[in-house]
Order: sequence, then C-alpha cells, then structure tokens
Amino acid sequence: MKPAAMRPRVQVLVCTHARAPTDPLASGCGAAGPAVFSAMKRAVIASGRAARVWVTATGCMGHCPRAGCSVALHPMNEHHVEVTEADAPALTARALAASEGAT
Repeated sequence: MKPAAMRPRVQVLVCTHARAPTDPLASGCGAAGPAVFSAMKRAVIASGRAARVWVTATGCMGHCPRAGCSVALHPMNEHHVEVTEADAPALTARALAASEGAT
C-alpha cells in the first residue's frame, strides 16, 4: 500500500443506495441519490475544481431518510439528510467554498 498522489481538499459522499420496494424505509436514498450525485458532480466539474472537490456515490452511510438522500461533506464533518436535487446547488457551493479554505 502507498499513499495516493492526489488528495481532495473536500470529499462529498452522496448515498445512492436503493432498497427493495418492500423495505419499511421505502426506497432509501436510491430514489433521490443518483440525481443529487449527478447534479453535484456536473457542477463541480463545471467549476474547474474537480481535483480539489471529489463527489463520490456511496452505499448506505447509516442514516436512511424516508425522502431524499444522505450527503456527507468532509473534512467539515457535516452530514445532511433528506437532500433533494434542489438542495444540490447550496451543498455544492458549500463544498467549493470549503475547498478554497472558506468554511
């Protein structure tokens, strides 16, 4: 094992985990997660800061909202739930600002 040469200043983790239709938690993040992930990824790429802000689709992070999805921002140690595609611009702006050192 060796350390990677590239390291982000901010990592955004977006849960895209889909649950079975019969699950009591409904679809979990699978209904909203992919759209939130795509919106944030596109915005970060368009900003030209994709080397500093990584947007990563994940499996379950342990906080399963009935609506929307879970998004974690690191190193800010923030975890948001019930995130929808409409929330993506604000969270993306937060991640981009943090990548510049302004939190």
